[in-house]
Amino acid sequence: MTDWDSLRYILAVAREGGLSGAARVLGVNHATVSRQLAKAEDVAGVRFFTRLASGLQPTEAGEVAIAHAEEVEARMVALDMALASRDENEEGELKITIPPLLADDHFADDLKAFRELHPGIEISILGATEVLNLHRREADVAIRVTRSPEESLWGRMMTPQRAGWFASPEYVETYADVFAGKDHETRPPYIRFEYGPSVCPPSLFSEMPSCRATIHTDDMVSALSLARKGVGMVRCSHFLGDPDPGLVRVPSVPLTDHMPIWVLTHPDLRHVPRVTEFMRFIAGRFSSRRELYMGADDSGASNAMRHQSTRFEGTSTAEHVE
Repeated sequence: MTDWDSLRYILAVAREGGLSGAARVLGVNHATVSRQLAKAEDVAGVRFFTRLASGLQPTEAGEVAIAHAEEVEARMVALDMALASRDENEEGELKITIPPLLADDHFADDLKAFRELHPGIEISILGATEVLNLHRREADVAIRVTRSPEESLWGRMMTPQRAGWFASPEYVETYADVFAGKDHETRPPYIRFEYGPSVCPPSLFSEMPSCRATIHTDDMVSALSLARKGVGMVRCSHFLGDPDPGLVRVPSVPLTDHMPIWVLTHPDLRHVPRVTEFMRFIAGRFSSRRELYMGADDSGASNAMRHQSTRFEGTSTAEHVE
């Protein structure tokens, strides 16, 4: 079987564990994936997947096909990247991936200003919290909130961040005696935000009174909504909590270091004019809003984070901030 189109369907099904997931990443419908997979199996005369209740499990023939598909994909992506790295056009498509919570009005202003400077660049925004694979050219530039960007990528830290505890004004008034240190018995509720396998480290509560988790969520949008309703206080980035008209800082609790914001690309794309221009531009815009992400300098942020220096030119890999 020498048809790459069939191989990419097999690869997508294997990675997503089913037809629906494969259809989503390939941008086609469920029936198309099913038809293409059946066609590939008929042509090869073997079954590539076993249908189980839990999903599609690769057969031995499927494992062989998947391994070859990955090799072909790697060669095609390498060719695409090699050609892209020689792209000297200032115009063309630029794919940017950014977490939805960072794609706010400030970022919209950034894109508006960039488009005015570079009207020939067609921008595609891919909202995602997971890291899209820049090595597979799923995006050209990634804006990410992380302490440890992938070492094989290239870029810079645009701004450090701090986080704090926020709640509705009514909530703060209700527990005013607790936060003032007058009430040591009441345990105010908080909304526990958990993304992936992470848990709240004990150090988050070093400056807090004894409190209790009332709701657990892996979605910051819902956590902020619950906080506005007075369900509990929530720890979030300063740039999310401080401008929110329905939230106020919990008194007497300082801001603490949070994960910085990076702009990253594949090293082979670092000299592509539209990639370079966007990375320079967006880094300057985020850096100019440092106070939004850090808050006032009266909260005791660590010197390492506050004075972190990064370089854009001459950096072969992403610089780490620990």
